[in-house]
Amino acid sequence: MAENTNENAGSRFSIQEPAATPDEDVDSAKILLQEGLLEESKKLLHKVLIHHPGFVRAVELLDAVRAEELNLILNRTGTLRGTKGRPENPDAVIRSLEKELGVSLTGVEGGLDPGRENWVHSQRESPQQAFDLGVAFFEMGCYRDAIAELENALRSVRILQTELGELGVAAAALCAECMVGLGEGFAAKSFLLPVVNEPELGHEAKIPLFYMMGRAEEILGNQADAKAWFKKVVEVDPFFRDAGFRVRIL
Repeated sequence: MAENTNENAGSRFSIQEPAATPDEDVDSAKILLQEGLLEESKKLLHKVLIHHPGFVRAVELLDAVRAEELNLILNRTGTLRGTKGRPENPDAVIRSLEKELGVSLTGVEGGLDPGRENWVHSQRESPQQAFDLGVAFFEMGCYRDAIAELENALRSVRILQTELGELGVAAAALCAECMVGLGEGFAAKSFLLPVVNEPELGHEAKIPLFYMMGRAEEILGNQADAKAWFKKVVEVDPFFRDAGFRVRIL
């Protein structure tokens, strides 16, 4: 029998693996996102941000998860054409848009500007076409152009039917998302208020609109109001985007 020399008497032995570092957790969340496991990725990122608020890598990846969730929400309404994530080749997308949908650049110098309309807009043949184009502009970061097309889609929807329906709600939510992306909280709030009060829409159908109202109030600094909107979201869908996390931190 080996002699116990007490050389390591003060050390502790454990079969448990050491806790993962924040960077390791973010790397794991990134893998989960790539595998399409959005909720698992989001929960892991929330855990990181609870213990390390403002951790840049976690915040950036959570934004990517939110963008993917939005794509999936729009896909469930049958409004996207199977696209996933941001276009890999913006120049190719621009040429395709010019050729297929009859849009053209307005001659902006220095690249596309999310805060102004970079394209010439005209009336589309259908609200679906306007919405699809709005999604394309949103994915390219051309928020003002996206707003123009999405508002076009909303006008067409209201002309063609008595209520917004899934397409109208998706267009309104994405339009508000663009305004929030531009930092225009008051514009987003003013735009959404009459929509969320439409009696024809059921409570569940308004979840994306409630969430965007919360985001608008949040960037306006109205934390109590923002929290109230996020709570309305969580009451119906506890896992809708990061609403539950925002309720906890506000």
